[in-house]
Amino acid sequence: MPANFLSAIDQSMLPVALLTIGRDLGDLTWIAWVMSGYLVAGTVATPIYGKLSDLHGRRRMLMWAIGLAGLGSLICSFAVSMPMLVAARVLQGLGSGAVFALAQAAVADVVSGPERARFQAYFSGVFATSALVAPVMGGLLTQYLSWRAIFWVNLPIAAFAWWCIWKTLAPHTPSTGPRAPIDWMGAAWLTAGLGLGLIALTRVGQGAGWTGTSTLLLAGGSALLLTGWVTRKPGKAQPIVPLSLFRNGTVAGCCAITACTFFVLTGCSVLLPLAMQTVGEARTDQVAFRLIALTLAVPVGAFTGGQIMLRTRRLRELSMVGSMLSCGALAGLAIFMPKAGPWLAALMIPLGLGIGITLPIMTVLAQMAVEPKQTGITTATVSFFRSLGSVIGIAVLTSLVLSAAAGTVITQADPATLRTAFAWAFGLASLSALLASLLALRLPLPASLLQPAKP
Repeated sequence: MPANFLSAIDQSMLPVALLTIGRDLGDLTWIAWVMSGYLVAGTVATPIYGKLSDLHGRRRMLMWAIGLAGLGSLICSFAVSMPMLVAARVLQGLGSGAVFALAQAAVADVVSGPERARFQAYFSGVFATSALVAPVMGGLLTQYLSWRAIFWVNLPIAAFAWWCIWKTLAPHTPSTGPRAPIDWMGAAWLTAGLGLGLIALTRVGQGAGWTGTSTLLLAGGSALLLTGWVTRKPGKAQPIVPLSLFRNGTVAGCCAITACTFFVLTGCSVLLPLAMQTVGEARTDQVAFRLIALTLAVPVGAFTGGQIMLRTRRLRELSMVGSMLSCGALAGLAIFMPKAGPWLAALMIPLGLGIGITLPIMTVLAQMAVEPKQTGITTATVSFFRSLGSVIGIAVLTSLVLSAAAGTVITQADPATLRTAFAWAFGLASLSALLASLLALRLPLPASLLQPAKP
């Protein structure tokens, strides 16, 4: 739980400070990279962490991940330019980005089946704390001290999480008998292909355009590398991500729904502060307080969803309801955003509740659909699609807003044009939530879930 808290605040403290950081370091064009560089690094590293944790244990991989996250935070706090900050955020993402998946896999090692929903309440408590504290803390630290303090507070948390993992998780016991080597060449193809594709999406979010030369070259290189990875035969080596996972309908459906949900969550976590600061003319600390409704509703929804899941096991219907709540709230945001007041809070609450309800379901379902020896890589694969949806959400939704700036700095764009752009962006996010709801209706359930629930 301390490790999850570290991973949560790494993402939720920073969005409210992005404009301040860009102004202080003299370059607003790198704003998208500060978030997306972190997400890209975490995305490409997560499957590797998941596979290695299946082979070498959750304890060792969690300690490595937390150590890298702490080192990245330290370097971020001393950044003197936006490129340096982005590079440090990449290092931070290589560690912190995989912590959530590894922690969820550790829970699956000691808790079976639907009973894992009970522990979602504990995780939801951690996320509730980070969701309430982190944005407010980020806004206040930025406004009254320095944006660098956002990274300073990570260091004692990382040290405490590392100590907790070392003290409480059992060391890995290697399995007896011969073990096939890992297909590191295939891992390199996969990492390079994903990296190029995600960088292409990130550049779109920066305003490079979908048909720009650099975007097409990066996308083409990504397609070639990923095609080579899919068609490559690793021989006797173990692949980092077994393609057989995607032939499992439950795992594939959970990955798709997770991607759609985080398209909404992460895209909105960037769009909402930008809209409030540019069109709504709110200060950084005001934005932080206005986001409390959303950031607190997500873990409340996760807690509620976990409790209902444990008692009813009607996971498909619950996931569909959550996604429809988010869809309706996003449609309302497209109409009323960025006006402040009760309407804004009234819409952010169902948005957060809907997202929160959906999240624990996908992790539990995917873990129940595979053998225990694949728990780590399965959890990591779902988390990979979580990060993939986040990167795509930032790229697509911010590109809609940046296009309204017509080549100028976003703070100098015409307010009426920006309002229209934000409306289109939130409308597109609502379609992503609608797609998640439709996918939930066709989600296959694992056989173990069809057994009668305990009273």
